[in-house]
Amino acid sequence: MPEISRRERKKKETYDRLFHSAMNLFQIQGYEHTSVEQITQQADVGKGTFYNYFESKEAVVLEFSKRKYQDMIAAGREAGYSLRERLDNVLRGWAEFMVSERELAWVAVRSREQAELDKGLHYGIIGILSHGQRLGEISKRFDPVFLAESLEGMVLQHFMHWFVTREGNLEDEMKEVLSLFFDGLIDSQRRA
Repeated sequence: MPEISRRERKKKETYDRLFHSAMNLFQIQGYEHTSVEQITQQADVGKGTFYNYFESKEAVVLEFSKRKYQDMIAAGREAGYSLRERLDNVLRGWAEFMVSERELAWVAVRSREQAELDKGLHYGIIGILSHGQRLGEISKRFDPVFLAESLEGMVLQHFMHWFVTREGNLEDEMKEVLSLFFDGLIDSQRRA
């Protein structure tokens, strides 16, 4: 592995300092009450330096959510369970993230159309579904992209309702979403 130059190491250190300063301030005083100036003061860099590394405060949150999503997908892929259990693991992790990081999760969701950063979760779910199709756990009738988009649409709709109304239990709702996704609406007794 090639050794990184001193300059590259300094850039990474500055990036990490800005990222961690921002996340620390978001946790202490909230996203809305944190300014770029406060972030750069805590990181001990000039205000303009922030914009060399991040386009906006939202970009910091999107990087944070990207890292969380990567962890969720890795946990789902590494689980030696059925497809349903792997997806349940991912959705449970996602719900826990949304509940524990409510304000930052909202920023990430409302900013997602302008960033490719959260595509890791999308592609991860596609990969999990594709793997399930290869193993014969689910039908190959539907394109895994369509399935992932359908599942994500249900998940996001439930999150937005939960966020706005402050009603319900998001983790329980994710279990219900997964049940609907796998089992459908037709009563199993009526199928027979």
